[in-house]
This record gives sequence, structure tokens and C-alpha cells, in this order.
Amino acid sequence: MSTLFMSPKGGNCTTVTTAAFALMSAARGTNTVLFDLCGDIPAVLGMVEPSSPGINDWLSEHNEGDAETLVKSGTPLVNGLVVVHRGSKFVEGQPRWLQLAEAIQSLPHTVVIDAGITYVPQEVRDAVRTVTMVTRPCYLSLRRATHLPKPHNVVVIREESRALTVNDVSHVLGVPTFAEVPFNPSISRSVDAGLLPSRVEQLFGNIFPEV
Repeated sequence: MSTLFMSPKGGNCTTVTTAAFALMSAARGTNTVLFDLCGDIPAVLGMVEPSSPGINDWLSEHNEGDAETLVKSGTPLVNGLVVVHRGSKFVEGQPRWLQLAEAIQSLPHTVVIDAGITYVPQEVRDAVRTVTMVTRPCYLSLRRATHLPKPHNVVVIREESRALTVNDVSHVLGVPTFAEVPFNPSISRSVDAGLLPSRVEQLFGNIFPEV
């Protein structure tokens, strides 16, 4: 199983949602690898900021690493979860997107990708089982979303003060709602304190379907 999380704009809680999904996958007994294309995952998970090569270095034109090399470049975080951080800010030369697509399909792990608003080519989108859009019920976000490739489903950050509803988001995008994540101060406090990994089951255990 593989899921790519993306968003039409920043500030939609995509990285927190992706990190929580990967943590829940591991907590439910599935070996999981989390690829960070945006660079924010270590901060959200309370990890030491890595200085070693990451996925952008693996994607570099002159790199010859395979899928196993990519996973080995990651950092085990909790039992069953390896985090492959972004590494270099930019990819050197022509990115090896096709090799990444092949790696996603060949790995014996559940693959979770935090793409955020980062460009992801069609071959990578085609390689994953599910493309999930994360968005608030916000007109500007939905306006941008309608100009992007259609996802398979959507995670809605539910805010009670919004005029638009979860059903409105699903209707505009024309896809089912995978999960509703409440805009919960407890989640924000856990992230701010670097405690999301230890509190994820308490905060997200009833949010995501079995993964």
C-alpha cells in the first residue's frame, strides 16, 4: 500500500496529517517508510534535524542508489517506521522520478509520502495506490485544488467556524472523504512539544480507517 499526501496550498496541516497517518500505520503493525519531500517531517515528529543525505540526494541525476539504499538512508523513529528525510534542499540535475516510482512499487513496506505543495510528476502519482489531498474547508484552497490533478480522496481539516462543510469539500472535488481531522489544540500542543509519536494513537486512533 502506498499513499501520497498533497495539498493545494500551504497551511493545510498536510505534514501533520501525513506524519500521523504513517505513525498509525506502524502502530497497527505494518512496516512503514515515510518519505519527506517537503523538509518539515523531522520538526513535526520531534526528531533531531538530520544533516545526512536524504531523498533529494537519492533523486539526483548522478546517483545510482536503488530502493534498498533509499530506505537505508532513513532513520528508524518508532517500531515499524523509518523516516527518509528530504536531505538537500534541491535535486541536482534531472530528478530520477522514474526510479522513485519503481522503488515505491517494489518496496515491501507501506509507503507514505509527504508532498505538500511540492511538484510530483505523473509517473510518481501513478506509482502510488492513493493520492490524498489534505485541505481546510476554505474557498481559496478549493479554488486552487480545482486546477490540480484530481486526487483519489480527501482529508478535511474540520473547523467549526468555517462556512463550508466537509460535504461541500467532497462535492467540489468530486471525491470521497477519507478522514476528517478536527482542528484540535491538543494536536498542535503535541506537535509543538515534539510528542506526536507518543500521543498519536490517543489523538488519531479514531480518525483514520484501518490502514
